[in-house]
Amino acid sequence: MSGGHYEDWQLRRMAGDVIYARGAAYANEGRVTLLSIGPALVRAQVRGSELYSVVLEGDSDDISGECDCPAFQDRGFCKHLVAVALAVNIASPEAVGMARQSLDAIRAHLAGLGQDVLIDRLMAMAAQDSKLWTRLELEAAITSEDDDTIYQRVVPAMDAAMDVGEYVDWRRVGAVAKGLREVVGQIEGLVEAGRASLALRLLDRMFDDAPELQEAVDDSEGDVRGVLDAAQELHLMACQASPPDPKALAAELFKREFQDDYGLWEDAHGVYADVLGPDGLAEFRRLAEATARASPSDRPRLRGILNGFAVADGDVDARIRLRMADASSAWDYHQIAQICLEAGRETEALKWAEEGIWKTEDRPDRHLTQFTARLLREQNQVDKAQTLLRRAFERHPCMELYRQLQQGPEGKEAVLDHCVTILQARIAKQGDSHWSGLPDLLVGILLEASRTDEAWLVANAQRCHDATLVGLAEATYATHSTQALSAYVGLVDRCVSSTIQGRYEEAIGHLTRLAQLRSMLGRTAEQTAHVEALAVRHKMKRNFIKLLRGMPTAS
Repeated sequence: MSGGHYEDWQLRRMAGDVIYARGAAYANEGRVTLLSIGPALVRAQVRGSELYSVVLEGDSDDISGECDCPAFQDRGFCKHLVAVALAVNIASPEAVGMARQSLDAIRAHLAGLGQDVLIDRLMAMAAQDSKLWTRLELEAAITSEDDDTIYQRVVPAMDAAMDVGEYVDWRRVGAVAKGLREVVGQIEGLVEAGRASLALRLLDRMFDDAPELQEAVDDSEGDVRGVLDAAQELHLMACQASPPDPKALAAELFKREFQDDYGLWEDAHGVYADVLGPDGLAEFRRLAEATARASPSDRPRLRGILNGFAVADGDVDARIRLRMADASSAWDYHQIAQICLEAGRETEALKWAEEGIWKTEDRPDRHLTQFTARLLREQNQVDKAQTLLRRAFERHPCMELYRQLQQGPEGKEAVLDHCVTILQARIAKQGDSHWSGLPDLLVGILLEASRTDEAWLVANAQRCHDATLVGLAEATYATHSTQALSAYVGLVDRCVSSTIQGRYEEAIGHLTRLAQLRSMLGRTAEQTAHVEALAVRHKMKRNFIKLLRGMPTAS
């Protein structure tokens, strides 16, 4: 980011609505001083109860940073970080230019200083900054100290980064990832300095503790996983630079892949194939096969490993046997059929697919059904495919099955009538007791077939979801304006009456669209009267009234 734009939704997600609002107030009050703006890095000061230093990193898709306020230490992304991001957004070109010039001026000044002056200043800063001192100390040690000494220097920082204590939520996980990234950067320096074996020793310690770390953080954005992926790539580089004993490496990698619950070591034998070589790969395979024989219950976990070797061998039958050993779901049979299909064994693929349909008849799977129907058609068994699809639709109707049925020889109108009859019967049988989704499907099918009058009859008579009503109204407002407007009026009432957070905003969105449609139809007076009536009827709902008064048509 170089004076670009930080998205509001991203800042709200990072900070929460309350903290975002406080940060926005700080930005609007001019409490932010932009010190420098560089690629993906903004430095600033924010005047709160004290003067706080803020560093904002990343761009609109990946925001992180640091602040020396207490709130950042306790909760993570704080109002000062929000304020700086918004200050960048609203800064004038002149202010952005000055912040960039500040960075350029500092670089030019440092370039003019002599080496001794720079050393003295850096040492003085390091004396006040323990992280900087540790980094410089490690860089110096790499050139002169033995592996054990350097190992003892890095381990405390690694343990501090890995041991996060109590559970870390997503707002604070960025700080954990940053600390871990600094340690990985130190280890990378060891590889670059020719100390790959020491790097492997440190990485092994990190990976031993990684599962516990992953369980202790909310890494839904993948911040920590990204650093661990980089560490795994560094591990491969270190192995290439200083190859371990192939059999010992195979044992280590097998253990990690077999015990991995997070996918970090997926396909380890494939990724490390060149380093493992023939002896290492043979040992890896021996360990996998021996474990499968000794512990049959672990076969699902081992299946990916053994399947990888079978793929490398081109052994289709072995891949089928692996799947069949614990096949119990439609997905398993689907995968077996897909393996056969990819190997050009179409007849066998159909056999497995049909067996899966039969074995899972009490819990049918739409994807397997559609896959099997496609194979039947490709093998000129069209009637059988249609029968399969009709039975599936009768049990669990959906749009995908309807559309696939439409590809049959009966004719689209015949299929349409058949499906509509089935849905009408099921809707009548279940009554109005719950939101089944069947009326929504029926409306969608009728709308797709351009039978809009019937679609509106269903929508008016049955309980449909909001999205269905909006889609129908938008598709037909030119020909069914009265029904479209009535649907939007009903949606507004439904949203305002709801106790679910965010529904007031939805109501305003529907009202805004109503205003547009009424304007197109020359019915603006109707919109004004509607808004006034809402204001009277819901005058006690202050949050809704505030939003209502913000509309251009509100009076």
